[in-house]
Amino acid sequence: MKQVLIITYYWPPSGGAGVQRWLKLSNYLQEQGLQVHLIVPKSSDASYFVFDKSLEKDIHPAIKIYPTTTIEPFGLYKRLFGGDKIPAAGFSNVDTGSFKQKLSIFIRTNFFIPDPRKYWKYFAYKKAKEIIKKEGIKTVITSSPPHSVQLIGAKLKQNLAINWIADLRDLWTDIYYYPVLRHTKFSAYLDKRYERKILEEADKVVTVSPFFADVFSKKSSKIGVDKFAFIPNGYDHKDFQDFNYARKTDFTICYTGTLSKEYRIQPFLQAVSQLHANHPTINIKLRFVGVVYQELASELKALNLFNNVEFVGYVAHSESINYLEDAYALLLVGPLNEAKTEGSIPAKVFEYMASARPIIYIGKPDGFMAKMLAETETGNSFGEEVDQVYNHLLMLHDNYQSGIYPTNISKAVAQFSRQNQASEFAKLIH
Repeated sequence: MKQVLIITYYWPPSGGAGVQRWLKLSNYLQEQGLQVHLIVPKSSDASYFVFDKSLEKDIHPAIKIYPTTTIEPFGLYKRLFGGDKIPAAGFSNVDTGSFKQKLSIFIRTNFFIPDPRKYWKYFAYKKAKEIIKKEGIKTVITSSPPHSVQLIGAKLKQNLAINWIADLRDLWTDIYYYPVLRHTKFSAYLDKRYERKILEEADKVVTVSPFFADVFSKKSSKIGVDKFAFIPNGYDHKDFQDFNYARKTDFTICYTGTLSKEYRIQPFLQAVSQLHANHPTINIKLRFVGVVYQELASELKALNLFNNVEFVGYVAHSESINYLEDAYALLLVGPLNEAKTEGSIPAKVFEYMASARPIIYIGKPDGFMAKMLAETETGNSFGEEVDQVYNHLLMLHDNYQSGIYPTNISKAVAQFSRQNQASEFAKLIH
C-alpha cells in the first residue's frame, strides 16, 4: 500500500475554507487505497480564527493523525486589543487605519517571517522525521497558507530522501493583501527569498490555478514549467446529496465566506442601489454569511440598502450549504493584487457551481475565474461596469418572476469534484 504524509496547519476543529481542501482530499486518498498520515497542530495550541467542530465527523477513521505542540505569538495581539480575535483571511476583521492595528501588523510582518505560525516547524519537523523513518514514507505534501508550513517540507527534503510536493493554495508575495502587511525592504527581501527557495527545491509545486503557476514560474530561472501541476479546489458531492435544486426561494442574492475590504464589491452594491431606487417594487434581499469588513454596514446605509441586507456571521460548513440552497443567485467577489491581476481564487466558487445557482462574479472579467464560469455556464463576470451588473440583475429578476429555477448540477462541473482531484494527487505520490 502506498503511503503519504500530509502536513497542514488548518484541520478540524478549525473552520473556514483552508480546512476543506485536505479534509476532503485526504478522505478520498484513503478511500482510493492509500494510507494517509497527517501532521497538524494541537487545536489547543493553534491560532484558529473560527471553529467548526462539525467537520470532525467527516474525518476518515483510517487516517493516522499526529497532533503536535506549537508556539505562537498571537498572545501579543490579544494583549494589544483586549480581545481574543485572531486576524481573519485577508485581514477582513482588522481596522487597518488604527495605530494599534498598524503596530500589530508591522510586528507580525517584520518580526515573524514568513508568518507568525513559523515556530510550528520545529515540532512538526521532528514528528515528520520520526513518522517517515518508522513507516518508510516516500512522499510528503505540505500545504499552505500559512506559508511557513513549506519550510517544514524544505528541511525534510534537505535531510531525507523524499518526494516533496508543495501545495500552494494561494499566492505568496503577490497575494492581494500583501501591501496591507507593510513590509520593510529587508523583510520583503527575506520573504521573497523564502518563496523562491520553496519553489526551487520542491520536487513538484501544485497550484489551484494555472495563473498562479505562471506567477510562481517567473520567480527564478531555475524553475521550469514542468515543475507545476494544476489541481484546483473543488466540491464534495457528499455535501450535496440532499440538496434541493428546484427549491423555490425569495429573490435573495447570497455571499458566503470572508469579505475583505480589498474585494471589489462596490460595482455590485451600486447596481443593487440603482435597482432599488428605479424599481422599488422589486423585493431584493442580500445575505452575507461569514466575516465581512467593518465598513460594509456604513457603505450599505449610504446606498440606502441596509434594510435589504441580512448579516448572518460565520456558520458551520453544512449550514453554509443550506444557505446556498436558500438563495436564488450567488455573489462571488474576486480581489485583485497590485498588478491588477487575480490575487486569489475564492475556494467557495466550486460549491457555488455545485449548487447550480447563477453566479454573479465581480472581479477580472477576462481572468481565470471568468473563463471557468463561462466554460461551465455557471455564471456571468463583470468588472467595474455598474450598468452591466444592473442589467444582469434585471434579467435575473425576470427569470425569477417567470419561475425559472435551476434543476440540477451541470456535467461540466463534475470535473471539480474532490474525488477526481484526489485521483490527480494520487498520480504524484510515489
